[in-house]
Amino acid sequence: MADVFGVRVTTELSILDSLIVICNSSVGQTEPAVTWAGQNYFVTYLDATSETRAGIVRVQRVSPAGTVLDNGANVGIGDYNPDIAYDGSRCLIVWSEEFRGVMGRFVNASGQPEGAGFEIALTVGLSTLPELEFGDQYYLVVWPDFCPLGTDLDIYGQLIATDGTLIGGRITIAEGLASQNFPAITFDGNQFMVVWVENANAIRGRFIAENGIPIGAEFPISDNTNYERHYPSVVAGTDYFLTVWSEFHTDFDVYGNTDVSVGIHENTASTVVQDLPLISGRFIKNVTADMKLYDATGRRVHDRYVSPGVYFAETENKELKKIVVVR
Repeated sequence: MADVFGVRVTTELSILDSLIVICNSSVGQTEPAVTWAGQNYFVTYLDATSETRAGIVRVQRVSPAGTVLDNGANVGIGDYNPDIAYDGSRCLIVWSEEFRGVMGRFVNASGQPEGAGFEIALTVGLSTLPELEFGDQYYLVVWPDFCPLGTDLDIYGQLIATDGTLIGGRITIAEGLASQNFPAITFDGNQFMVVWVENANAIRGRFIAENGIPIGAEFPISDNTNYERHYPSVVAGTDYFLTVWSEFHTDFDVYGNTDVSVGIHENTASTVVQDLPLISGRFIKNVTADMKLYDATGRRVHDRYVSPGVYFAETENKELKKIVVVR
């Protein structure tokens, strides 16, 4: 049976652990996902899955030192692809429940579920592959499902507030005669980017604003090819998005590119810049909820992606505060 393991890796790619055993009970665990939640890592996975797929969505905390802190809380019944993201206070876990759709439930800082599980989207397909990311105010969950005619898969999305409220209706991200599948999502501090596989051999993407409105048309990320492609993943860097995917030639290999640039957010604040002391450690502790963060070029950034350097925090009163981040 499958189990869930992990290792910690430094920014210089040095492996710190021989192996972290997160869960190796006899019933089998699959499809792990992980996020950093301010003080600990949170790992979600499917537990006790069988040939009929029905299993238990669980979550466990792992300390920065690599210590597994608990035995795993039961979040809900799930069948496919749990994913997790952190909003600065607690985590949201989403997953696919067969014959129903996309489900979600919040988990607090102690690794315990809060409130009941809730329905995010009913789906036509029996199962789906939801992916999740948190922006500045809302979560965006994306998933593939059959189009209204049931002839091919399209990509849809839903904004979710930090209290679990669904914001607006279902967002159509990619549709048409082609079949779109295997979505992935990231947030660059200003907007979401969603990528997917189209017709099994092309990688395409589209930007989604923080309010859930698609920005412009979808665009190609890779050239069309006869090679089969699966499971793209995407992340925002300082200047470009890195998109990676698996591709079958004589066997499956991993490819990627950085052809899509991260957009610049024009800053209109005009008040005096005030200096703050040097900051070492977690940046978020020094930023209030009403602040917006920018790097030295004026690019909007999220506190989760801050590295050592000079940043500016814009307050609700349009006042800029200069912040120097050190390790």
